[in-house]
Amino acid sequence: MLLWSFVTALFFLIALIWYFTATEERVRRWVGLFCIVMLLANAGLSLFPLDRGIRLGLDLKGGTAFLLELEGQPSPGALQQATAVIRKRVDKFGLSEPIIQPVGRNRISVQIPGLAEAEKNAARQQLSKVAKLEFKLVHPQNGQLLAEVQAGQGRIPADYELLSFAPEEGRSTGLRQILVKRRAEMGGKHVRRAFRGFDEVGRPTVVIEFSEEGSRRFGALTSANIGRQLAIVLDGEVRSAPVIQSAIFRSAIISGGNMSPKEAEDLASVLENPLEMPVKLLEERGIDPSLGRDSILSGARAGWVALALVVVFMVAYYRAAGVVAVLALGVNLFLLFGFLAQFHFTLTLPGLAGVILTIGMAVDANVLVYERMRDEIDAGKPIRQAVTTGFERAFSAIFDSNVTVILVAVILMWLGSGPLQGFAVTLVLGIVANLFAALVVTRNAFEWLLASGWLQRLSMMRILTHPNFPFLAWRRVACWLALVLLAAGLTTFFLRSNKLLGVDFVGGDSLTVGYQQEAPVQEVRAALEGAGIHPSMMQYAREFRQLSLETRYGEGARALTVLQQKLPSAGFANARLDSVGPVVGEELKGRAMLALSLGLAAILLYVTLRYQWSFAAAAAIGQLHDVLLAVGVMAILGQEFTMPLVGAFLTILGYSINEKIVISDRVREAGRLRLAGTFWDHINSGVNLTLARTLITGGTVLLATLSMLLLGGPVISPFALAILIGVLGGMFSSHFLTPALIYWFHELREKRGRVTQHPEPQSA
Repeated sequence: MLLWSFVTALFFLIALIWYFTATEERVRRWVGLFCIVMLLANAGLSLFPLDRGIRLGLDLKGGTAFLLELEGQPSPGALQQATAVIRKRVDKFGLSEPIIQPVGRNRISVQIPGLAEAEKNAARQQLSKVAKLEFKLVHPQNGQLLAEVQAGQGRIPADYELLSFAPEEGRSTGLRQILVKRRAEMGGKHVRRAFRGFDEVGRPTVVIEFSEEGSRRFGALTSANIGRQLAIVLDGEVRSAPVIQSAIFRSAIISGGNMSPKEAEDLASVLENPLEMPVKLLEERGIDPSLGRDSILSGARAGWVALALVVVFMVAYYRAAGVVAVLALGVNLFLLFGFLAQFHFTLTLPGLAGVILTIGMAVDANVLVYERMRDEIDAGKPIRQAVTTGFERAFSAIFDSNVTVILVAVILMWLGSGPLQGFAVTLVLGIVANLFAALVVTRNAFEWLLASGWLQRLSMMRILTHPNFPFLAWRRVACWLALVLLAAGLTTFFLRSNKLLGVDFVGGDSLTVGYQQEAPVQEVRAALEGAGIHPSMMQYAREFRQLSLETRYGEGARALTVLQQKLPSAGFANARLDSVGPVVGEELKGRAMLALSLGLAAILLYVTLRYQWSFAAAAAIGQLHDVLLAVGVMAILGQEFTMPLVGAFLTILGYSINEKIVISDRVREAGRLRLAGTFWDHINSGVNLTLARTLITGGTVLLATLSMLLLGGPVISPFALAILIGVLGGMFSSHFLTPALIYWFHELREKRGRVTQHPEPQSA
């Protein structure tokens, strides 16, 4: 299967290169059509049957909840270590968007969506296995002494013990045993990495790589004991006992036991993430979706309305070209869901909102191409040449803006975990689908329409005719306005952060209460919110007739009182109140900040190489402005900061760079063409030339966002509001703040004598 996927991907890549390099129009049309059909077929095979690929998240379909307990009296540090280890193990299940958080002093709650029965068994083993790894020397006369002991004629030496081998699948003989030293020569704390490998005949193994200290110790151990057996012991069972042939420094291999590839992967996962204390599984139960039926229907309704609004707008504004854009949008969404299915992605409601937002963003590349086509038609060029030149001139802006977003996404995948990795994968797959739809599907459709003679002319509406607004003249006003808004918002955030950060970040109360008659989730949520309590999570476990919800610290007991008073018919009773830790641990916060910092640095480097450092610095500052503005305004409005809201901020970061790149591309083009005027004139001209594109693209995104805000319900509305603020802030910064920064950085270079001086016109 893996070989088939590789061959198919290679064949498609060759066809795609052929399409972009073909000079004969007829060949190009057919190769392009072949690429489209091939990719659509691949997406279709991934999507059907529908329940095989994309899984629905805990909020949409529910899943399985496990409650783990650390044995003994664990310290707070041990509980945090165990939570981090469990999170890493669960991440090995793929992009499942689990919820993992400490409960009370010695428990951990784990919720995983969409587990089949076989996967539940694997999850139980992954969650509760301690993974205590030890390397123990085998007795030199193991065979002889073992036979004597089993015959009752010998005794086990005091410093040795008798251990059993792990049972092998399909083996019917009795238990195999071996004599090993009681004291381990080396433990598992020196393991740096563990992964699945294969031996010389293709059987799965587990390769263990050591840290620097571990390599020294293992090298010393094996050097001093060449010719002896070394038992590799995991949780008291011998996994293998190879003979040491030579000194080994970097790694060890666990083989035997007839492991399947999946078992080898699971074993590698627990070895890489060992627990310091034993854990037992207290409870396992199925849980209902955390959202009520009304919230799910509201989200779906918002999606259909957003799609309809974008389709109507594109067809009304661009007419025949708009129909082509809608076709490309349909292909885009089909490919995106096909890609998500191939990665077995778990779709949550905020993730679905992100896909809805993609509907608005997907038209951006088409708008860039169409506005370039309009410029060529206005210059008097025939339609065939206008189409070709439009795609060629729009390519650099489309390519650069998408590459910068991919850079951030790749870094998030590399350094992030859990929800960050899920967001990054969605972002990359969405960009790939966008690029293919715009540069192949749209262009190929125009090529067939022109070849058939069905397209004789391009008729489009026009919002603006030769705009000439003096954007740079307002640079000081714009910058002061941005500084005031940012200062007000960020001051509010820092002063009220203890009230704004939700349970995802700071923890809270966990209330589990029994009921006699199930009350709809939306009624429970309305009752609590009417009393000023905003639960971050709410789920039914029908088999136990229990309702679980999470609130801020100190609100759990009051939530129970509110439910009993406002919903007496439900018969809420037998409550258990615990404290829960944050879903987002300190390690995840640190990795997220590092990933975002490196992402911005990568954007800075790439834009500097493609344009110049002044463009790069201005774009990076503009991105920070857009995200921080959204954070500040949401703080002023008193919105609770949750993980879905962080997803909105990351979406703003990705969307924001597009505007800056497009404007930079226009300014650079003016300089390359050596158009008349000063650098000041080039900037103003470039910003004005992109104004129509900004209004159209921003308008489609705003249409999609407003539909989510007005129709998406209380769960999606904060996400949509943050996106709305970010989009408006991005439009402002791209046309006022970023151009001003480009100009000021250019002035700075002039003063240092690095460029020719440009006179500054008098500003208003």
